[in-house]
Amino acid sequence: MMELLFGPGMLFRNAVLGGLLVALVCSLLGVYVVLRRMVLLGVALPQAGAAGIAAAFWLTGHAHDSGGTHAGALVGSLLATFGALGLLLGARQGSASPAEWGMGALFAISSAATVLFVALNPSGDLEVTNLLRGELLAISDADLAMIAVASCAALLLFFAFRREILLASFDPEFARTIGRRPARADALLFLLLGGTIAVGVMEAGPLVVFGFLVLPALAALRVAPGLGSALAISAAIGALCSVGGFELAYRADLPTGPTSVALAAGCWITAAACARLAARLGPAARRRAATSLLILIAALLAGSPLGCAHGPGADASATLARGTLPDLAERPPVAVARFRNETGAPLRIPAGNPLHEIREALSSGAAEAGWTVPDALQAQAVRELARRGIAVHSFDESRSALPEVPASPAAAALRAREVGLAGPVLFGSLRRFTVTQTGLLLVRLDLALVDPASAELLWTGSARRPVSVQSALTDQEILLDAAPAIFAEAFGSR
Repeated sequence: MMELLFGPGMLFRNAVLGGLLVALVCSLLGVYVVLRRMVLLGVALPQAGAAGIAAAFWLTGHAHDSGGTHAGALVGSLLATFGALGLLLGARQGSASPAEWGMGALFAISSAATVLFVALNPSGDLEVTNLLRGELLAISDADLAMIAVASCAALLLFFAFRREILLASFDPEFARTIGRRPARADALLFLLLGGTIAVGVMEAGPLVVFGFLVLPALAALRVAPGLGSALAISAAIGALCSVGGFELAYRADLPTGPTSVALAAGCWITAAACARLAARLGPAARRRAATSLLILIAALLAGSPLGCAHGPGADASATLARGTLPDLAERPPVAVARFRNETGAPLRIPAGNPLHEIREALSSGAAEAGWTVPDALQAQAVRELARRGIAVHSFDESRSALPEVPASPAAAALRAREVGLAGPVLFGSLRRFTVTQTGLLLVRLDLALVDPASAELLWTGSARRPVSVQSALTDQEILLDAAPAIFAEAFGSR
C-alpha cells in the first residue's frame, strides 16, 4: 500500500494529500464551529456549495474533461457558499428569530436545488453525481496545488489571528475593552469557513466536509482539558481518519469519503466513552486521557502502511505466485513494450485522473500527450511482473528503449535486439475493452514473452473473462478495479 501511495507508482498521491489537507483545515475550524454552536451552519454551507457546483454544470452543459468547466464549478461553489453565508449573516441582524431557522431553511433549499440541477443537466447525471460526492481519485496536480495554497493560507491566517478569533467568539465585550474589533475577527472566521467549505466541497464532497467540520472537534472537546489541546487532538483525529479511511476504503473496495467519516464517528464515540470514565476520576485523569489519545493517534499514523514506518516499496502483502510465467531468474530483466491498441477506439484517459501519476512517477517526468488505456496497462504490467518476483526494467527504461508500438512479438524482439536489450520482451495487444450497461468490462488482452536473440516465444497468455466493475463510476476507477484481475488471468496466477 505504501508503494501505491508514495512509492514509485504514486498512484494515489494526489487523492491522499488532497483529502488530508481538507481534513486538517476542517478539523481545526470545526472546533470553533462546535464551540460557537454553529453545527447547522456546517451542514447548510457545504450543501449550498454543492448546489453551486450542480448549477455550474447545468449552465455549462458539463464536459468533465474540460478544465474550463472544472474552474466554472469551483466559481459556482465559491459564489453559492459565500452568497449563502452572506444571506445568513444579514438575516441575523435585527432578527428575533433563532439563527437555526435560517440554516435549516438554507439546507432544505440547497438540497432541493442540487437534485434539480443534476436532473436538468443535459449531459446526464452520472459524472455530475460522481464529482458532487467528492471523488478524491480525480484530483489532478492543479487541483492539489490549489488545495495546498488554500489550506496553507487558511492555516496561516487561523494561527496568526487565533487570539482575536477566540476573544470575539467568547468575550466580545472584553475584546472591545482592550481595543480589539470583534466584528473583524468574526468576518475573518467566516471568510476562512466559507473558503474552506467551497474548496473542500469541490474536491472532497459535502459529506466529507461536514463530517470533518464536526466529528473530530466533538471527539477532541470530549477529552481535551483546554482549547489548545482540543485543536491538536482534532487535527490529529482528522489526519488519522483521512489517511486511515483511504487505506480501509482501498482494501475493502468502499467509497473513500463515507469510510473516513465513519472512522471519525468511531473516534467520537470512543472519546465520549473515555470522557465518561475520566469524569469520575477528576481533571488529572482527563489530561492523561488527552495525552494518551494523542500518543495513540501518532502511533497509528506512524505504524500504518501509509506512514513512515515502512520503507519505500515495502508491500509484503503484494507478493504473488508466478503462475504460468516461465522461470526467468537466470535471465536479464524483462522489458515491457508499448501495448498495441487493436480495439478500433482511441481509449483515451481524460486529463486529470490519477492514472496520470503512473506516467509521471514511473518515468523521468517527460510527459507525452495522449495517455491511453494501453499505456496504463503497460505501466500496470511492469508492476505486476515485479510483484511476481521477476526482474523487470522500469516503466521509464522500457519506454525509452522501445518508444514505438511494435506490430508483433517478432517486431518487438527485433527492436529490442537492435537497441541492445538482452532480456525477454513482453508484447501486449489489447483487442477489446468495452463496459456494458450491467457493469461488466469485456476485455481481451493477448500477451507474449519473446527472446530478442532468437525471436523465440517463451510464453503466451491471454485475459478474456469479463470483469465486474459495477462500483466504478469513471474510467480511472474501471482500470483500478480491473487491471489486477486482468493480469491475474493472463499470467495464470489465480
